[in-house]
Amino acid sequence: MMTGMVPSVLGIVLIALCVIVFVVGLRAARTRKLSMIGLVPAGCSLGAFAWSIYSPEVEMATRFAAGSAAVAAGLAHGVWFSLVALPAKRVWLRMVAVPLGMWFGTFASLWFLFPYENPGLKLFVVVLGSLTLTAWMMLPFVARDRGFVESGTRHVPSVRFACPRCGTRVDWGQGIAACTDCGLFLHIFWPADELQKRTDPEALLPERSVRFACPSCGTASDWNCGDSACAQCGLKLTLHWNVHKGSERRPGSAKK
Repeated sequence: MMTGMVPSVLGIVLIALCVIVFVVGLRAARTRKLSMIGLVPAGCSLGAFAWSIYSPEVEMATRFAAGSAAVAAGLAHGVWFSLVALPAKRVWLRMVAVPLGMWFGTFASLWFLFPYENPGLKLFVVVLGSLTLTAWMMLPFVARDRGFVESGTRHVPSVRFACPRCGTRVDWGQGIAACTDCGLFLHIFWPADELQKRTDPEALLPERSVRFACPSCGTASDWNCGDSACAQCGLKLTLHWNVHKGSERRPGSAKK
């Protein structure tokens, strides 16, 4: 009995990890729909795994649970690789890694749902699974935070945080930078004593903030759009991104 419960318990743990990824994906504009879709097979799989624990004699419940979990894992893979930070020159890897893992989840689900011997399906599962595992093993090295971005031959200091528009994590270089995926232009500079003196206090700024580590002391803080200062070390930083005219207005401001 206990031996039969182990696969179901492991499956429930896998589904819990997928749900965490989907919750993160719901906060980002580019992965919101994909995350909502992924919650459907995740919920079905969770219920089927619970059923298989109490009714281990129902083989179809276990197969359905594993198949749904494979689909959910493939979608979670797509969400994670869509949001993870990648160097500007390697953003094209998303076009390979995202569909790769999702196709692996699809073929793996067929493998679980139809357990008869099928050499072609087995080949697809083994090849796609190996490539997906390789992508996950390479991810820590490809997506590491180096603290700078390359601009020609220069290494420009950078900070990493989610794009305010699409939610993708980006290494923003000091100065004017663009999101590697949606192209949002953003201006970030530190230390910004002189810039803050020249800032127009009446400028229209989005009432939003982003969270990242202070470039000076490394303390994670919420930085508002506009002029801010680190609460730990006092580093002054200016942060601005473009806003479509009329999309965000200050409370009480009148239309012209």
